[in-house]
Amino acid sequence: MQTQSPRAGGTTAQVSPGPLEEIDQLMQKRLEDEQRSADRSAEITKERSQFSEEFSEVCDAHVRPVMEAILERLRCSGGGGVIEERPEDLARMQDHRFILWMSLEGEIVGTPRLDRHPYLQLDAEVAKRAVTVSEGDMWAGHGGNRSGPVTEWQLSEISTTKVTEEILAILRRSFQ
Repeated sequence: MQTQSPRAGGTTAQVSPGPLEEIDQLMQKRLEDEQRSADRSAEITKERSQFSEEFSEVCDAHVRPVMEAILERLRCSGGGGVIEERPEDLARMQDHRFILWMSLEGEIVGTPRLDRHPYLQLDAEVAKRAVTVSEGDMWAGHGGNRSGPVTEWQLSEISTTKVTEEILAILRRSFQ
């Protein structure tokens, strides 16, 4: 079979469809790969949202009440502090975070600092489906020597007792 060449006005031999069928296969594979990628992305987004929601529920039920009670007790004893919550922000690649900053003398003035204020920080690590626990026991540049990540907790492990014990351990080291 011959066809008219659009450029030269002459005839050229047409290639049989067999070898060109690979193009169809390659295009179909690309479409399938894109669909798998879109499906996986939707699944990851759903898992991320579900874990973040579960973290919020655990914090509302077990973390925030303990942090608020400890702040109240610190204030009654001449100390102070603040609870910071940073919601998840996918645009900035930031996970959900809860931090209790504590002061052993009066309220915190200005921005809390790792080398000045004892703290307990919980970060929802969605990719790991775990909560990274960071803590610091420095008080006004003195005290313990711990600052940063110390362990990971599963959501199912978080209880008011566990959070209370962790904060009391931080305060004990801060007074040393």
